[in-house]
This record gives sequence, structure tokens and C-alpha cells, in this order.
Amino acid sequence: MKTFPTSAVWCLGILFISVSLITTGSSEVVGPADPVVALAGDDIILPCSLKPSVSAEEMVVEWTRSNLRKENVHLYRQGRDSNEDQSPSYSGRTSMFHEELKNGNVSLKLTRVTLSDAGRYRCFIPTLTSQVKETTVQLLVGAVSQPVISIDGTKGWGVVLKCESGGWFPEPEMEWLDSSGTILPADGPPEIHREEDLYAVRRHVTVNQTDTNRFTCRVKQPEINHLKETEIHVPDEVFPKSQVGFIVGLIAAAVVVLTASAGGVYWWRKHKEKQRQRLEELCDAWFVDRHKDDLIQRVSEGKSIASELHKKDLIPDEMNSQISAAGTRQDQMRLLFKALEEAENTTRVKSAFYRILLRLEPYLVYHLEEQRQRLEELRDAQFVTRHKDHLIQKVSKGESIASELHQKDLIPDEMNSRISAARTSQDQMRLLFKALEEAEDTTRVKSAFYRILLDLEPDLVKDLKKKQRQRLEERREALFVDRHKDDLIQKVSKGKSIASELHQKDLIPDEMNSQISAAGTSQDQMRLLFLALEEAENTTRVKSAFYRILLDLEPDIVKDLDICDDLFGLFNLFENLKKEIDDVTRERGELNNCMDFIDLSENTCLKKYIHYILH
Repeated sequence: MKTFPTSAVWCLGILFISVSLITTGSSEVVGPADPVVALAGDDIILPCSLKPSVSAEEMVVEWTRSNLRKENVHLYRQGRDSNEDQSPSYSGRTSMFHEELKNGNVSLKLTRVTLSDAGRYRCFIPTLTSQVKETTVQLLVGAVSQPVISIDGTKGWGVVLKCESGGWFPEPEMEWLDSSGTILPADGPPEIHREEDLYAVRRHVTVNQTDTNRFTCRVKQPEINHLKETEIHVPDEVFPKSQVGFIVGLIAAAVVVLTASAGGVYWWRKHKEKQRQRLEELCDAWFVDRHKDDLIQRVSEGKSIASELHKKDLIPDEMNSQISAAGTRQDQMRLLFKALEEAENTTRVKSAFYRILLRLEPYLVYHLEEQRQRLEELRDAQFVTRHKDHLIQKVSKGESIASELHQKDLIPDEMNSRISAARTSQDQMRLLFKALEEAEDTTRVKSAFYRILLDLEPDLVKDLKKKQRQRLEERREALFVDRHKDDLIQKVSKGKSIASELHQKDLIPDEMNSQISAAGTSQDQMRLLFLALEEAENTTRVKSAFYRILLDLEPDIVKDLDICDDLFGLFNLFENLKKEIDDVTRERGELNNCMDFIDLSENTCLKKYIHYILH
């Protein structure tokens, strides 16, 4: 057997080592020329690689930050990640692309970026023999939010618009634009406030009426190259009415300029006062409409209120006489509401009714306002409870929400500190929900949480409400399909087409679609189709899709079955009313009217017993 001389073996070994050293020695660490820009909450990649590319699988790769005491952001050595000494703030958030190491890619992935992550990162490979063993990557982290526009009154012949946006970093710029994109002169510089690490900005502009009445508020951050815009359409009726003739008269009558000016000031004050009065009347009328049923049942001074309205010529003589002659307080109030709704200027008359009621029965008004507020709080709290899991995962401003709740004395000092110290937004939200559920008045605190969330993250709330409405609509449609299963099997003639559309949407499997297509009769097609609906993974969603396709292909069937539902519901209502009527004997006169079901135009008895059954 031939053997290589010892000297040859040594030569080959030296040659191999030399080639390796030359290869690795010629590679350099290369990073990006521009900063990496991210938004808080994003997952980002800090690029770093070897050029020319060689395998880094057996190398040591160090990622560090110069402004941290514990500099180790991520360490790779001996073929694996070695993060025993990693800075705690990066724990569980860093990783490298191990499958790309053989190509010289030593980039670092950083997840759930926070504002405090911004800075200069060093990518260092100490085992390289070349002079360029490291590179620096600059990370810029920002935060943005959608601006909110509101109408803030009038000024001269224009409307004052206010734009607000919080939760920005770094400090943003704000500007107003018209519908053509031209920047508008604002009412002074932007008002900028800093809360913790984030900036809030506000700016006003006075706009005059245009062809479109569309205006845009733009908030931008050049450093991170991000902007957000919100557009508003201002209705024509919001603009103060132009008094062209009046202005021309002022110019022409220069000889009496002082008098005219005084008259202009007087007119303007009267105009502003009328606007204020109109707004108050609308609010008063809204209260009356909202609490109509409660007012009919509870107001005891209906006759006195009608008398005062009559003296002000707000209700006619005949109606006032009818109210005075009515036997019960409820009948008086029903007639009074009829008068309010028949009035020529119903808003003005309802406002007058409200003010008289506030003077005669103030405690009733206060009680109804408290009741309304409590109902709103219950609604808000229900939203928070229903979406708990989603909010824990999606809310990014838990710390800011906790801070505002703490300022309102709704969560204790200790819990607020724990939330601030939590490392991730999910941990912050879990602690915050614990605080909500441990609160003495959990409904009130959850309602406050909801309103702060609506202010800080309106898009998230809007998205959840939209999904909630969609789910409710899907349930309603699925319930229709379940309720009318037998009728649909007998009447639907386009089962094959419906199945085909469901199949195209990947809502029923290939095999079932084939079976339906091969079925001999429309009834057999529909039986198989219902079998597919009930076997679906998300049966509610699939039945909802079935309903919508059916509504498109055979609308008359859906319409007929909807009418049946309405009649069935009305029949059940009358049956329930009859049972209640049979149990009551002390109001026989009204009971006879209800039993006849002849004239329901006033709905007096009907409404009474519906209220009785429901409550």
C-alpha cells in the first residue's frame, strides 16, 4: 500500500490552513449605510454580513450597545446562541438567522421594539483576521397615532378646526391643508406637550367656506419618515351666514362708521348668542327624546307643564284642554308628547318642556341623567370585559392608560408602579386588567379605561366594534338559516350554485361539492348542503355566507321567510299579552281595548303591557 510521506502531509495541512486564513482574512463585516427605522411594537432586522460571503457558523458574533452597562444584546459562539449575560431588557426578543450563517449573514432580529431600544448597535466578529471586524447599525424608533379633528367654534365668517394627536416620538410637526393640498396658515404655532417619552401636538386653523369644504390635518415625523392624515368635511350650515349686503352698507356708510361698527358688534354678539341657544335647545330636546318612556311613566306635573307651554303659545288651546281633562298622569304625558311632536318647531318646544320640568321636578331630571351615565358606564365596561384577551394582546399604551387611571385615583400607587416596571405591553395589560377587576367599583373603572383607550388608540376600538357588529350579523344570519332549515330544503332551487360559491370561498370541501353537484333533485342538493354547513369548522361563519349568497340568488325566498318571522313574532307578542291580560282584573276597561286589538294607533295599553312583560 502506498503512503504519503510525512513531509507531504505537513505540506497539505499548511496549505489548507493558509487557504482558510486567506479566505476568512479577506472577508469584512459590512452593515447598512442608512439608519434602520422602526415604529414601537414592530419586529425589525439589524443587517450585518460578511463580504465576500463566507460561513460564520464556527465564528463568534457579538451584538452590543455602547450605552448599556451590560453591553451584551446577543452573543453567538460555539455554534449556538449564548445569552447567559444578555441584558434583561432584550431577553426573549433577539434571534439570529442560523440557516443563513453559512452564507455570512449575521443579522440580528429584534422583536417588539420599544422607544428605549433606539441607539447604535455594534456587530463584532473577533475571530476575523481582517482589519474590518465590526460595523455599527443606527436604530431609530418612533411612535405615531392618528390625528383627531373637531370643530371648535366659529371666528368671523369662518369655522375654527382643532386637530389633536398624541403618542408621537420623536417630536412631530403638524400642518393643515385644503382639498388641493395647499398648506393653510394656522392660528399660531402648534402646541406641543410631552408626557413621559411621548409627544402630543395640537393646532387650530380658521377655514372659510369652499367648493368642497374638505380640510386635512397632517402630522409628520421627518426623522422616521412617517406621517398620518385625517380629513374632515365641514357642512355648509356650520359656516356663519355671509352678510354681504350688511358689509357693503358699512363700507358705503363711511360717515357713520362708528355707529355701524357698534351695530356690527351688537349683531355679532346676537349671532353668537343664537348659536349658543340653538345648541342648548338641541341638547334639551335630545334628553326629552331619549327618556320619553320614563318621562311618560314618572312625571307627575304634566298638567302644569302643559299649562305653562300653553301660556307661551307653544301648544294649542284644544290640546291643552285635552291634557287637563285626561284621567291619569300617564295619559296627560302621552298627550303632551303628542303635542311636542306635532309642534312646528319641535326642538324649541321640547327644550321649553325640559326647562319647565327641570324647575318643577329637578330630582327626576337628575335621576335620569345619573341613570343614563350609569348605563353608558355599563356599556363601556361590557366592551372591556368582552374583549379582554384581544386588548391584552393588542393595546400598546397600557402604561399611559394606567398612568391616567392613577391620576384619577382609580388604581393604587403600587399597581401603577408594577405596570410601569413590566417589560412587555402584554404584561402591562395583564396587570392593568387585574387592577380593573380588583377595583371597588369595577364598572366605573372599566368605563374610565375604555374612554382613555378610545382617546389613545381609537383605531383599535373602532376595529373591535366593527368585528363585534360583524359577528352579531353573522349570528343573526346563521339563526335565520337554522330556523328555516326545512323550508329552505323544500324551496331553494339553486343549491348547486350556492354550493359552488361556497366551495370557491373554501368554505365546503371538494368532495362535498361534488356530491351536491351529482345529487338528482334540488331537495337532495339542499340536504347535502345543510350537512356541509353543520359539519363546517366555523358553522356560524359558513351559514352566514350561505345566507348572503341565497339573498343574492333567491331574494324572494328570504323576503317571504322574513315576513313569516315578523308575523310569528307579532303572534307570539299578542299571545303573551293575552296571557298577561287574563291574569289582571283591576283594569278591565283598558283590558277590553287590548283584547279587541282594533285601534293600536295610540298603543297606550299595548306599550304598558310590553313594558310590564319586559321589566
